[in-house]
Amino acid sequence: MAIHKIDGVDGDANFPKKFVTLYCTGAVTKGDWVQIETDSGVTGYAENGLGASVTKADAVANGNMAVIGVATATKTAAGNLQIQTAGKFVDASVANAVAAGDALVVDDTSAGQAVKMANSDLPGPCGLALEAPSGNLGDVLIIDQGYF
Repeated sequence: MAIHKIDGVDGDANFPKKFVTLYCTGAVTKGDWVQIETDSGVTGYAENGLGASVTKADAVANGNMAVIGVATATKTAAGNLQIQTAGKFVDASVANAVAAGDALVVDDTSAGQAVKMANSDLPGPCGLALEAPSGNLGDVLIIDQGYF
């Protein structure tokens, strides 16, 4: 279990976070939600083995089960990308209609963007909104999906 320290002894911002670096098969913007690459026709699909490549999260009806976290950098082409898979992320891509406390899911609204979870969404949430977003960017807590 991660320990949240606020005493500043080991530095500030010790909020538990988890990162992984994986091969990204295309362009992605910092703050976009990303998913495991599931399209076997894409170059780099199995760059580091099946399940170890990512792409900007697809807009999928009833929620995207493959979402694993948020891109920590902008990439204009394929290559290695650091992804935050758990903890607080500042300025993630979140629909403006979200309110603080809403469970988040990436569904068929917009690729790479989380929205308020609806009753019809099948997978569990990928995050929790910590604030009402501004300009489709908001602070979130990423829920560790346990894949990494």
